[in-house]
Amino acid sequence: MKKLLVGSFIIVSTFALTACSLDGSYHKNASDSNNTKSSKKAKMPSESFFRNNEAKLSDKTLKITGVKTVKKSQNNPNPLVVFLYTTKNTSNKNMTPEEAWNTTFKVSQNKQKLSKSNFTDKSIPSNPQENIGKNQTVKNSMVYVLKNSSDPISVNASEGINNNNITASTSQNIDGTNLGSQVYNIKN
Repeated sequence: MKKLLVGSFIIVSTFALTACSLDGSYHKNASDSNNTKSSKKAKMPSESFFRNNEAKLSDKTLKITGVKTVKKSQNNPNPLVVFLYTTKNTSNKNMTPEEAWNTTFKVSQNKQKLSKSNFTDKSIPSNPQENIGKNQTVKNSMVYVLKNSSDPISVNASEGINNNNITASTSQNIDGTNLGSQVYNIKN
């Protein structure tokens, strides 16, 4: 009789452990498939970005091709920074290089927004109002007045910057989607 009870106990225990084992492997596999799905989502690259001096957006690509500084002089009471760039229109709508830059970039030094300058020079391209058709590229430059000639300059790119006046009565998205920032050191 004891042998029958012990044998029955062993058989019941074996079935119980087998059932628990199967149940655990089911959850493990389900968990693994969920991890795979989320990691695939995390690895999908965003179409818009700002890295390596290039801002790629849904309707245009801007590439900063050079950064120059202009020291104080009799003609320039403040030091200046010149961003040389190209704008490629990848949409069906018309745009200008200046409009593309202004709706994409914010330039600051020590977290203070820099003012634009009307400085011109024959050595820098100046086509701010040239109309850019689809798949065309135009060279241009943007000049800013520096706060000082030693602190680095930060350029932040966003897609969808709201250029409308900000009013207290409405809720507005000011910066759109942040695409990243790059820092440029000033060379003296």
